[in-house]
Amino acid sequence: MITENLLTDRDFSWFDVVEPHTMDFDRLSTEFNLPYLLVQDTLRPEHLPKYEFSEEGHFLMMRSFDTEATHDATTVQELTRKIALYITDDRVLSIHRVELDYIGKIAEACKKSDMPKTLQGLVHKIILAVIRSYENPIDELQDQYDEFETDILSKKMEQLGTKRIYHFRRKLFVMKRILKQTNDALTRSKEFWTDYPSLLQDIKENIDQLYFQLDEISDNFEHLFELHIALNDQRANEVMKVLTVFSTVLLPLNFIASFYGMNFIYLPGLESKSSVYILLAVMIIVSLSAIWYFRRKGWFTTPKE
Repeated sequence: MITENLLTDRDFSWFDVVEPHTMDFDRLSTEFNLPYLLVQDTLRPEHLPKYEFSEEGHFLMMRSFDTEATHDATTVQELTRKIALYITDDRVLSIHRVELDYIGKIAEACKKSDMPKTLQGLVHKIILAVIRSYENPIDELQDQYDEFETDILSKKMEQLGTKRIYHFRRKLFVMKRILKQTNDALTRSKEFWTDYPSLLQDIKENIDQLYFQLDEISDNFEHLFELHIALNDQRANEVMKVLTVFSTVLLPLNFIASFYGMNFIYLPGLESKSSVYILLAVMIIVSLSAIWYFRRKGWFTTPKE
């Protein structure tokens, strides 16, 4: 569906296209002089941010964060929604497959004021809205990191499921990838911003700020994950230490019991009535000696946290 001109009081026009159908393709090709292949690109879900320039105009494809993405979404297609901008000297054409809330908000804001006054200003508003769609998801990732930190430092290891870690890392990777490719695409569109370099700089600063925040979360999480592995290793070492201590205490007793359990006729004290008591006394003394020695070495205690 192609909307009517959203800006009737400007020197330039803005048309919004939501999920174009077959009849819309003909109108886009004839009335708006939009190449058919570019329209097809906007409908392919696998496309990543890119910029192209031709004699007909500028073509910029971006991906905004999908507010309806499920908790277990991990791919680019599941986490983001594609929007394409086809820009000529006096017209902006935005194309997307689903309704995007920020498009309607920008259109309403433009109707209530005379801003923006230039075509570049309108494009700046749209791109900025796309980029800022990542602000809340990044804040949520920061909250998730804080939860990870609390669980790891409080040693609640049972709450750190593999899926939880995987979803967190995948979302980080996808957002960083999209923001970086968006920044690269905008860098290639410098000619469009020749008369308005400050607008491009503002967009890039917003991207850099979000990317830096993601990069910081990613680095902190990698260090935290290494700490998590180290704590797990320490926990395993403590278990092995306990098992080793018990095995060492029981080893002499097992040797004595095995020695007198051998099938021989002549063994020291075999026919003595008091030998069993002597043997028990020896086993108790050996066990107590081993326990005293290990306790003195501090093997029965763990360092205070």
